[in-house]
Amino acid sequence: MHSISKESSITLVELPPTQFGIYNGDPGYDVYSQFGLPARAIHALEGVLRAEGYTNVLSINPNYHGKRGRLTPENEERIFTSDVLGISAISRTSPQSMELARRYKKQNPRGYAIAGGFDPTFRFQDWLADGGTDVVVLREGERTLVDLLEKLGSHNLDDVNGIAYRRNGSIRVTDPRALMTSEELAELPHPYYDEKTRRKVNVAMMEASRGCPHNCDFCTVTQFYGRATRRKPAEYVATGLDQIKKMGRELFFVDDEFTMSPKHTLNLLEQIINRDLRRTASAQVTVKAAKNPELIKYLKRAGIEILQIGIESIDDETLASYGKPNTAAQNKEAIEILRDAGFWIHGMLMPGGDGDTIDKLWSMFEWATNSLDSIQLTPPVPFVGTRMNQTMREQGRILSDEAYLYDGHSVLVRPKNITPFELQNTICQMYEKFYSLKQGARRFLSSPKKILQAGIMFQLLGRGLKDKVLYSPQAIAHLEFLKGVS
Repeated sequence: MHSISKESSITLVELPPTQFGIYNGDPGYDVYSQFGLPARAIHALEGVLRAEGYTNVLSINPNYHGKRGRLTPENEERIFTSDVLGISAISRTSPQSMELARRYKKQNPRGYAIAGGFDPTFRFQDWLADGGTDVVVLREGERTLVDLLEKLGSHNLDDVNGIAYRRNGSIRVTDPRALMTSEELAELPHPYYDEKTRRKVNVAMMEASRGCPHNCDFCTVTQFYGRATRRKPAEYVATGLDQIKKMGRELFFVDDEFTMSPKHTLNLLEQIINRDLRRTASAQVTVKAAKNPELIKYLKRAGIEILQIGIESIDDETLASYGKPNTAAQNKEAIEILRDAGFWIHGMLMPGGDGDTIDKLWSMFEWATNSLDSIQLTPPVPFVGTRMNQTMREQGRILSDEAYLYDGHSVLVRPKNITPFELQNTICQMYEKFYSLKQGARRFLSSPKKILQAGIMFQLLGRGLKDKVLYSPQAIAHLEFLKGVS
């Protein structure tokens, strides 16, 4: 085992989705694929490592560093010769990411393979046993990675909090690391983006807070980032926005609930306005935002034109089965208020809950067609680490543990009142109808002031949705699978 110096080569990688989770396979798509978002974790970690004095750090995301989403031979040469390989992964990218770690260890046995992110955190045993990974960073990684790099080379990493690692053929889990406070988050350097990334990215990203006060059954966010929300100072966020103001055509605030603290949000929005950082932006909010007229006014003034809202359902029984705090009536009222205020509403719906029937789903779709500007239809996904996973597993309702299917499109939980095939087929039909030229033209004509947002959303969501997502080889194979289990 050898130690790591500030001159050691460190490569940070986030692989894109692929069909069937095959390493360097044909690209896998979802409703986010067309947005051209940068990788979230690796650029943040590169910023931290550079600030710590590491001089040979490189981030690779094949979506903008490779060729058509694939690692190039030059990418692989850099990866396999690096002293440290850091991999960030979510569930659907875990098969190809584990394969990358195995190939790395085969070609570079003395190198260190480190994994982090949502999937490695909640499935660290799989990553360490089968994934060829030496160490898994659990939950937030900025401080942990710095401590870990200083100790690599030691056979005993027990004093590095917040990791799981292999030692003498067994897996050891160290003491948990406390989540960073707001003050500690404000001490972090901003993400580092090289010029190639800046040119390739369509939609820039900014994080203003971590955590979510809600605790929905299906969500991994509270398990990873906690329920206690930690907000970054408005001045700190504004400085980060200034650094990326020429990056991408639009901006996306990645916070899981951007308006959870109206006072803090208003302070940030004032900074954006006063520092001339206004640009077309989107943010995830809850229906509670509709109850604050001042907040609505400042969101518009700061350039936030698109609100992404986790409505999930307009059926009270289904909402209760998901652990959602709002009623169907509250959802409908809030959407009406926000649309009347001129926002483009991207509704995130979760068909397939315990209260859903085919008739209820088509009633929901009729409401969505008349009340939402764009939609995202995500059947329940039983991610490891969630209460939904535990409940559905106890009830024997999880249909597949194939990680590459955990993409937000595939039906993975057996519904109570619908067959799995019926649900998947209905979702495909709804997408095709909603994003048809006929429906798009009707919505454009009814909302002439939203032409800019409409162009953005339909270009990004509608383009290629049918061929690339609904009826890709992976999706067709899953439809056939669902026929067999229905």
